[in-house]
Amino acid sequence: MKRLWASLLAACLLLSLAACGGGEEDVETAWTPLQMARAILASQEAPPGMTELLPGDGTYEIYVADSYGLNPEDVADGAILAAGGASAQEIAVLRLTEQADSDGAADALRAYLEARTGDFTGYLPEEAALLEDGAVVARGDWLALLVCGDTAAAEEAFSACFTQAPPAEETAPQESAQPPAPDPTPTPTPTPVPAETEAPAPVPTATAPAVVPTPVPTAPPAEPWSYDEARLLAAWERGDWSGLAEEDRAILDVCAQVIADVVPADGSDYEKELAVHDWMVAHGSYDSNTLSQLPDFRENPNNDNPYGFLVDGKGICLGYASTFQLFMDLLGIQCITVEGTAHGGTSDHAWNQVCLDGDWYCVDVTWDDPTTYGTVSERTAHRYFNVTSGFLRDTDHQWEASGIPEAEDTAYAWRQR
Repeated sequence: MKRLWASLLAACLLLSLAACGGGEEDVETAWTPLQMARAILASQEAPPGMTELLPGDGTYEIYVADSYGLNPEDVADGAILAAGGASAQEIAVLRLTEQADSDGAADALRAYLEARTGDFTGYLPEEAALLEDGAVVARGDWLALLVCGDTAAAEEAFSACFTQAPPAEETAPQESAQPPAPDPTPTPTPTPVPAETEAPAPVPTATAPAVVPTPVPTAPPAEPWSYDEARLLAAWERGDWSGLAEEDRAILDVCAQVIADVVPADGSDYEKELAVHDWMVAHGSYDSNTLSQLPDFRENPNNDNPYGFLVDGKGICLGYASTFQLFMDLLGIQCITVEGTAHGGTSDHAWNQVCLDGDWYCVDVTWDDPTTYGTVSERTAHRYFNVTSGFLRDTDHQWEASGIPEAEDTAYAWRQR
């Protein structure tokens, strides 16, 4: 009886280990990381165009070390497929070395997934949802990062790589061992060309000594342009910005046209504020290239100031906030810019507050202008217009409260027309 119980106990232990994936036979596979990544991508109904990053590529090394936070010496092989730009879709398959801490590596990928979710939150809601549904799957020494439209199908495709044979490699056609057949076309006999008469050697002539030119002093390089709102406000007050830099003049030219054509001259401060807000939502868009880690996607160098937003139509949150601030200052409406965070304090963010009839209101133009695959409704485009501080706290905004007025009034909150 004791032997029977011992046999049953041993069998249970073996079943338990197999269920936990502890058997080495469960993680053996002949697939390469690139084959796995391609199979996962093929499991998606509408796979996007992806850039393949492999060991030896500089961007691959940046992903592994800087983005994923892994020690490159712990990664024996891998393949990364990244869409880049406005798409967060990404598939990575990594094979760790025997000495690597697989649990720690999986935790690092989950931390990366959480950070990427914060980067897209509020700006590209569909992509943020993909990241929230993303997964990190571990199988022995193998790790897979899955950010795609159908996570369940991606996980099934990854698991299948350990139970099915890899795809047959395409082989180049073998060369024939027979010598090539002779060309039936007769080769023409070349016609002899008479040798040219040798030219007489040139007679050396005396040359004047070389004249060394006197170096001409060059002017020092001009200082690169940088945004300064005070400089623009002073020129606006003077009514003359002819002496400003080209970038400054371009900013004020757009502002003057918007104020003349869009902002009601006899409107209230609220009506002027709303006109500017709605024009900004219609005019610009978030610079999604700043979210890409691929070198092919270059962010606008002025996306954090009004030049990038007004002239190039691209901005990040600080570009939206500084543009809104400039308009309010030009119109004489009291306004401040708040620099805080979002996504639980993990992502930098900026927005504004305006004072109307002595009461403060919060305005987040960036999050009122999300990049989506459909039409933004009027309600969505005003969700963060003239709201309270409490509303911002409830919608994932964080900031240092000292020195920032509390917005509590709702008299000028936006209402559906």
